[in-house]
Amino acid sequence: MSWLAGGDDRQSIIQQLPALAEPYGKLYQALWAQPHLPPAVLELCRLRLAQLHGSEVEWRRREVTLAPGEAQALDRWESSELYDENLRACLAFTEVYAMDAQALTDAHADNVKSYYGEAGLVFLVEALGILDGMTRLSLLWQLRVQEEDS
Repeated sequence: MSWLAGGDDRQSIIQQLPALAEPYGKLYQALWAQPHLPPAVLELCRLRLAQLHGSEVEWRRREVTLAPGEAQALDRWESSELYDENLRACLAFTEVYAMDAQALTDAHADNVKSYYGEAGLVFLVEALGILDGMTRLSLLWQLRVQEEDS
């Protein structure tokens, strides 16, 4: 149960913050509708953040339907045949971002840009900020896995 009164899932907690609930909802939905990075790539980056931070509630939740086995192979993304080089570029960027965003190099950025351009790179950086923050908030709020997430 969250240390915030009356909520043990993200939606019920955010609804307690009415000045933020609507803008947050619009921002979050916009992540999945943008044209710069395929939603499945973004979802795999989000799931990798969940793995790295040990967030079971974020790991179990799905924003986008993935191909069979894609999520389960994330812990071996560097060698799995399920991932192509463009996805590996984004996952490598995500992994460094999660550990220490200041450790990202021009090579990481250039690798992402080679597949998704400057706009894709900028979007990935901004999206990771939101997704990483939400993953950390899920841990801070002590969110529980909901039955429908199972």
